[in-house]
Amino acid sequence: MTTPTAYQQSISPADALWALYQSQTKRVRRAFRQRILEEEQNRVTKEQQEMVEESLTNSFNELYSGQVKHDARNLFSK
Repeated sequence: MTTPTAYQQSISPADALWALYQSQTKRVRRAFRQRILEEEQNRVTKEQQEMVEESLTNSFNELYSGQVKHDARNLFSK
């Protein structure tokens, strides 16, 4: 007598998520896309804020330690 075995297909997480996404209504898919876009925009904004914060921190550290060798008052003169 043979024992039946269950067929186990290996599905990647990305494929499983894609199948779930495709099975949703248009309204749900639209809301999901909107949320992904908002999340991406938030990530980019946070990345830019961190870059500015790091730049300002470095600039003030240089200023207070006396390492600044140029006069910033002349940067925007015509």
